[in-house]
Amino acid sequence: MKPLYTDPLSGEPSRKIIKMALISRTVILFLMVVYSGCAPKPLPVSIPGPVPAMSGNQAFQDAERALENGLYTEALDGYSLFLREAYDDPFVDDALFKIGQLYRLAGRDDDAIAVFSRLNREFPESALIPGATLEILNILFDGGNFESVVKYGLAYIEPTDPTRLRMPFFFIVADAYEAMGAHLEAARFYYRAWNTASGADVEVAWTKLKNTAEQLSADDLQQLISQVTDRRLMGLLLYRLGMAFILDENYDDAMDVLKAFVERFPEHPDYPDASDMIHSLTERARFSPFSVGCVLPLSGSYALFGQRALNGIEMALSQTGQMGGGIPFTIIVKDSRSDPDAAKKAVDQLDQQKVGAILGPMSAAEAASKSAQARGIPILVFTQRDGIPDVGTYVFRNFITPQMQVQSVVSFAVEELGARRFAILYPDENYGRRYMNLFWDQVVNYGGVVNGVEMYDPEGTDFANPIKKMAGIFYDVPKDLGVTSIPRIQTSLLPFMENANRSEKDLIADPVERISGIPLDRKAIDNLGRHNSDREDQWHPIVEFDAVFIPDAPKKAGLIIPQLAYYDIRDVYLLGTNLWNSGTLLDMSGEYMKGALIADGFFAESQSETVKQFVAAFKHAYGRVPGFIEAVAYDSAMMVFQTMRQSATDSRRDLKQALLQINDFEGVSGRTGFAQNGEAEKTLHMLRINRGRFAQVQRTAENLSSEPRNLNIISDKPKAQSKTQNLTVNPEPRTRR
Repeated sequence: MKPLYTDPLSGEPSRKIIKMALISRTVILFLMVVYSGCAPKPLPVSIPGPVPAMSGNQAFQDAERALENGLYTEALDGYSLFLREAYDDPFVDDALFKIGQLYRLAGRDDDAIAVFSRLNREFPESALIPGATLEILNILFDGGNFESVVKYGLAYIEPTDPTRLRMPFFFIVADAYEAMGAHLEAARFYYRAWNTASGADVEVAWTKLKNTAEQLSADDLQQLISQVTDRRLMGLLLYRLGMAFILDENYDDAMDVLKAFVERFPEHPDYPDASDMIHSLTERARFSPFSVGCVLPLSGSYALFGQRALNGIEMALSQTGQMGGGIPFTIIVKDSRSDPDAAKKAVDQLDQQKVGAILGPMSAAEAASKSAQARGIPILVFTQRDGIPDVGTYVFRNFITPQMQVQSVVSFAVEELGARRFAILYPDENYGRRYMNLFWDQVVNYGGVVNGVEMYDPEGTDFANPIKKMAGIFYDVPKDLGVTSIPRIQTSLLPFMENANRSEKDLIADPVERISGIPLDRKAIDNLGRHNSDREDQWHPIVEFDAVFIPDAPKKAGLIIPQLAYYDIRDVYLLGTNLWNSGTLLDMSGEYMKGALIADGFFAESQSETVKQFVAAFKHAYGRVPGFIEAVAYDSAMMVFQTMRQSATDSRRDLKQALLQINDFEGVSGRTGFAQNGEAEKTLHMLRINRGRFAQVQRTAENLSSEPRNLNIISDKPKAQSKTQNLTVNPEPRTRR
């Protein structure tokens, strides 16, 4: 039979015989895979060793001739006989290599791997080691063992002398990573293959690198850009990064990257496309001057709140026209109906009408925010919903959040009232648990301790058990351990309390009178159960806290606060949420509320001239006193109107950047600015009880900062207490629920 292949110069059988046969076999498999819709395996890469002189062993010579004539079975037998007869012959590694190739050709992959591994193990200095290793990797790849390809490929590549041939190994490791979906790692190894390739392999590697780069995410592209220096590749990656940002609806970063690309790579083939995209993004961001959209629930169950917000926006529009010399602002109002689909549709319509910014919505805020972000429209939403500012860079929130309230209350209690020890009495429901955790975190941030935490049934009306647990009176005290005199906190209410300038000797001794401001005679006190020696249930609470936080609605708090007094917990501050700003709470427990403190986003009776003017104008226009919703909508509209007028831009992107620069807007809902994530940073109004109604209190000058300070803790425990430790006289451990 005629030899399959011979060396064109010597006419001797070539060492590439089996390799070329494998290439032919691979081409056939490649075509079969392509037409079957599967991903092709990589083409085997030939790494021939030097062509040796013929061995003097007859068995080896017979095997070579058989191989030359395509008699593969006879060749395999001859090489095997040679190994048995002359294992010390210098051609043993060559025989092993060909036996491995013959096994692979016969489909005996496991046997082929065993022979190639033997060659690598027993002849580590052989010139055939790279070829044998690559054969093993190809077999593993053909079998879909991509992780093994990566593992064994890296084991060969990394310690190998860089002067030795490594490019085919970069290829196959990259192909394995690509097959595994690890596109970033695949791109890295295609890049290494491209850097070490020569001839036709250069364009092959570039094509694979380019195709892989098109599958990388924006984060992956940025990582790869930081690792390359080649100009051609840098141009490709910058362009792809701009496109990836567009797919992510991150139009600001897309614009920045594409501008950098066209500036640095004017000769790049993608330059025209990038220039067109920049123009499209620029036109997309333009809006009609002084045009603002509103998405509010004007029908449905939340229509009342939507109408209140609209009244606040209308008031801002009226006053802006007066202050701005008649600048014609336009408001386009859409009804969200509290429906996510309707809110999204409203944003789409406002985009088509080229508004510069959107105010609202209140409900369905997430759907509206995502739609506005996708279209690059600044949107100021009125909601407490978690995660809203994280939707994207065009989403702002101007609203009072639980975090704001808790931070304001704790900072005031610590810095102004001198409170260091706190207790929490909360309803066992989502609202209560959320505020409990936020409050606890803020106490720790400000250097305080939480010495008692108790939950109660949100549907209940009797709070004796949680109150008694909190005060250490849940279990009976043995008579021989009875306490006849309980030391009590004698902290003055400072400027927080009425008549703060009176002398120490004039302070009212009785805590009930000190809290309520209403003198109680001894009979009335005894009727409440205090120090009545004739009663079995006299209370001796151990009050190791200066303030109690009760995050609940007015009606529930109105039931709890008198019961605290009944159990002699009367000389502490009462801390609540803005829900307490209610006449209902004052009607139910007003005489016990003198030590109450809350934070709210708006106080209509504030002495601030800005608030007074707003309230007067609103009452004149609408015949009623505005509330927080009207105030925050008014402030949001005023910030947008003023920013539009001052920036004089018709670019939504520039308007967004200008809004982010607001840091000290004196609004009726408090001083307001925006963090870089679009979250409002507000100074809330601090309220307390004065003569049966809420009144605003101010911080002292040295405590105007909202940052936590290092404080000396009034406690017999070390400062570094775990939040879950039991710090009260209570046999049950305190843990977060």
